[in-house]
Amino acid sequence: MPRAKRKSSAAKKATRKKKQSRSRDSKSRAAAKRQKKVKKEIEEVEEPEVEETEDVEESEEPEEQEEVPQEEEEEKPKKKRFSFSFRKKKEKDFDIEPAKQKGQLGQFFASINNLGMGKQRVAMIQSLAMMMNAGLPLIDALTTLEKEVRHKATKKIVRRISAAVESGTPLWRAMEQQYLFTPYELALVRIGEEAGNLARNLEYLSVQQEKDRALRAKVKMAMIYPTIVMVLMFIIVMGLGMFVLPNLIQVLLSLNADLPITTRAVIYVTNLFTEYGAVAIPSLIGGFIVVLLLSKFTSFRVVTQWFAFRIPGIGTLGRHATIARFGVILGGLLKAGVPLTEALKSLENVTHIVAYKKFYKKLLEHILLGDSFSKSFEAIKGSNKLLPISVQQLVVTGEQSGTLSETLLKIADIYEKKAEETAEKLPVILEPMLLLFIGGLVGTIAFAIITPIYSVVGNVGR
Repeated sequence: MPRAKRKSSAAKKATRKKKQSRSRDSKSRAAAKRQKKVKKEIEEVEEPEVEETEDVEESEEPEEQEEVPQEEEEEKPKKKRFSFSFRKKKEKDFDIEPAKQKGQLGQFFASINNLGMGKQRVAMIQSLAMMMNAGLPLIDALTTLEKEVRHKATKKIVRRISAAVESGTPLWRAMEQQYLFTPYELALVRIGEEAGNLARNLEYLSVQQEKDRALRAKVKMAMIYPTIVMVLMFIIVMGLGMFVLPNLIQVLLSLNADLPITTRAVIYVTNLFTEYGAVAIPSLIGGFIVVLLLSKFTSFRVVTQWFAFRIPGIGTLGRHATIARFGVILGGLLKAGVPLTEALKSLENVTHIVAYKKFYKKLLEHILLGDSFSKSFEAIKGSNKLLPISVQQLVVTGEQSGTLSETLLKIADIYEKKAEETAEKLPVILEPMLLLFIGGLVGTIAFAIITPIYSVVGNVGR
């Protein structure tokens, strides 16, 4: 019995020693594997990414290759592609700037070719909205519009848009490539296309364009009378200076009398017309055209807009129309689902009045920082001159109540009516100013001619 107990205890000790040795071997193997992994990671960090593609493959153990051969075979071409595509990306980045320059030049020339096509653009959107609201698919509507349009340039634009849409390009992208449509129109079309409300957005856009067209027509009709009066006055003054006043001046000089300042000024201007009239008149006309072009395409428009906004009647009309446009564009975009920051950016891009453009840019910066409209209006200097306090309060109320788009559209309706009333009253406002200006000019010339004659006649009577 004691011998059997000894044998069993010895067997137990042997098994324990075997287990301990096995555990030690397994621990040493795991530690060795960990050290190998750490060394590999260190080598991978120290070596560059492009050279790593081939070295890592060679240093991999055969056991891992046997376990996952397919994955490593797939990784090899991927890593080679990475090194190859890395070089290609550098070449593409190098070619980006010339492509952008070409795009800018193409956009500039395309925008010049599209000058004077505002009516065609409005008619195009109206026809497209009418056909799509009637249930016609987009491609069929574009094909029908291409057949219907008679204007050659518009026909080419519709054809290009139709071809792009048939090839899978979104409608707003195809319209953007023509450089004819405004960012406001493109934003509405894009949101309508993405949300599935394209027909409704086009109908809303056509209605707003019709309102803008009607307001512009009223303003043009109101400006016809002042323009005709100013042109006739210019022609009459030029005729007097070149043909009538020189003969009268000869009579005045023959009197040998002391001439007043007004008479000497008229004589000086008349001599300029007689000596340099052939150059002065074309120069004045050319200077007027140059001022118009500079005020349209350069920063000189700051001066002309500042002057126009301080003319009685015209300044009021410009402010009312700009505030109405603010409500229409921002309210329409928000109602269509455009985010506020993108809507303000589109509003800034569409606005041509420099003062309001800067105001919208500052407003966008404050909104991006997380400020509300009330804080933004308070932080922007001179905001009360651009947007009346009543309009600012309505915008703040709409923001707080969650009805900002509806509030902005109500503001647009109010100021559109005010702009229409001001446009109807504009001839009544400008007529007395023109009469005073013409009367003062004619009275100055008459006073300059008659005063020396009366003085000479009085001296002869004595």
